[in-house]
Amino acid sequence: MDNFNNEGDKLQYKLTDKQSSLLEKVKSQKGEWQSTLIKQGFSSQQINTLISKGILNKIKRQKTVNISLNSYKSSSPKRKIPILTLQQKKVIRGIQDMKYGEALLLWGETGSGKTEVYLRIVESQLILNKSCLILAPEIGLIPQLIDRFADKFKKNIFEYHSNCSPKYRQTVWREILNASEPLIVIGTRSSIFLPIKNLGIIILDEEHDNSYKQENPMPCYDAREVAIDRSKVDNSKIVFGTATPSLSIWKKAYFEKKFKIMRMPERISSTKIPEIKVVDMRDEFKRGNAKILSNELLNSLSKLKLKNEQAIILVPRRGYSGFLSCRNCGYVVNCPNCDTALTVHVGAKGGRWLSCHWCDFKRTLINSCPECNSTAFKPFGIGTQRVMEFLSNELPQLRLLRFDRDTTSGKDGHRKILNEFAKGNADVIVGTQMIAKGIDMPNVTLSVVLAADGLLHRPDLSSEEKSLQLFLQLAGRSGRADKDGEVIFQTYQPNHPVISYLRKRDYESFLYENLQLRKASNLFPFCKVCLLKISGFSYELTEQIAKNLASFIMPFCIQKNWEIIGPSPSMVSKIGNKYRWQILIHGPENTDIPIPDREKLWKLIPKNIFLIIDINPVEI
Repeated sequence: MDNFNNEGDKLQYKLTDKQSSLLEKVKSQKGEWQSTLIKQGFSSQQINTLISKGILNKIKRQKTVNISLNSYKSSSPKRKIPILTLQQKKVIRGIQDMKYGEALLLWGETGSGKTEVYLRIVESQLILNKSCLILAPEIGLIPQLIDRFADKFKKNIFEYHSNCSPKYRQTVWREILNASEPLIVIGTRSSIFLPIKNLGIIILDEEHDNSYKQENPMPCYDAREVAIDRSKVDNSKIVFGTATPSLSIWKKAYFEKKFKIMRMPERISSTKIPEIKVVDMRDEFKRGNAKILSNELLNSLSKLKLKNEQAIILVPRRGYSGFLSCRNCGYVVNCPNCDTALTVHVGAKGGRWLSCHWCDFKRTLINSCPECNSTAFKPFGIGTQRVMEFLSNELPQLRLLRFDRDTTSGKDGHRKILNEFAKGNADVIVGTQMIAKGIDMPNVTLSVVLAADGLLHRPDLSSEEKSLQLFLQLAGRSGRADKDGEVIFQTYQPNHPVISYLRKRDYESFLYENLQLRKASNLFPFCKVCLLKISGFSYELTEQIAKNLASFIMPFCIQKNWEIIGPSPSMVSKIGNKYRWQILIHGPENTDIPIPDREKLWKLIPKNIFLIIDINPVEI
């Protein structure tokens, strides 16, 4: 930034009224920022004229930014200090009794008061003059955490995530490096690398979430694993909090006994945990209901206004429809840059277009089939926009909000929408998976999952784990205060194994049975996995380099008793005009990845080919 002073005004010049006014302004302030002067009506030309005459000096300085939330005002209603339950007191004592360097899995039912436990533990660490780091998997969860912590602690709270500007994040680093008193830092996975001194505790909320894993760009890392290593280096405590533990963390705690486990199985509210109602949409169709919502769900939604209650509806996909297809020949409109279908989107004024959720390519909606010239086009699948349109037509009395990547982009996008919902300015919020995580709204009495069958059949070893976690997290948003809750799950496959666990809310049986199966089959997390992702703009060259890499690492894999699968095209074989291939290697979990000559490996990669090495990938 440019700052001015008036050391050069000893020379005498005849100035215009505007120039004189400008000079007096700088004199009175003993210097001023150029951006401030321009905002006050002075032009760059007027400023530069005085500089050229030697009347003003221009000095380059760094503009300081006050980023601490010392004067932060929470936008949430003021909360009374809650009376702790017996299970909360027990957990707090357990964490306080932990030795520094130890880890704990806090398995708490949704609504059991984990955040209040975090607040009390942070308070105890601050008293000991120790700083605290609280991680959340997604930016959308940060506003509520900041609100809760700002209400209690008022100062020395710092926010850190990718939605913060680069300048803001640089300033956070400097503030942390120069801090003379304990801090509270709340952020996403990259916050684990902040240079926090005298760190007393690291808390990873919603530890099960895959967003803790950085997959692209390199370096690929899992913030949970980095946190474990950092807690040992910094000699700090570490708490993994969740209602649905990940298989990898549960293995460390239950099978390997590396973590202490503490349970909070009961909600803090007096209301009972709501039953999960599974609606078979096949039966709805047989009864003549071809709508995207069941009659039971429509009935429950229609009563919201009368009861002054709210609902959350989870839709796995944003946009209007999943894809556009010709009903005559079956042609699907695909992205020219990616091996995936374009999604139908609808604008505020009703205009429609096609968009790719991988590369953001956009094109106008086509009216005739390029293959057979038929005009029989139909959008298939449902997205958040289509659900919003349906609800507006069927239940016009309801006030609606949409919570997905399209509506939350920009500064404080997540906070603004959630604040509107928290204030009661909407009856229903329709959103993608981000809406199922950590949102605590006391007036929400109805949680809904729509069109979730696609999540159950992803070609991914962890699809059942991810789906069950998501469904149980969403179910936990309902009936968290003094009103009874209701959960409705719509599906075309009510007999799927995941639905069986969901009905009974029996996540522990799922964990135990799934881990036993993986252990017997020597699958992750009972083995180490490495995925080499190769991409390039030439299909032939990308394929050839993938084969060369496989040939290079094959002898090392044989020597170390590792198995190699591939090379083969990735599940989405083309993204952004880049063809994608992959090589999967896996072996004993306590052995090193069998690629000892990394320098020689990289020499096999030509300039126009890209390689990502992902250890223990989230998706394959």
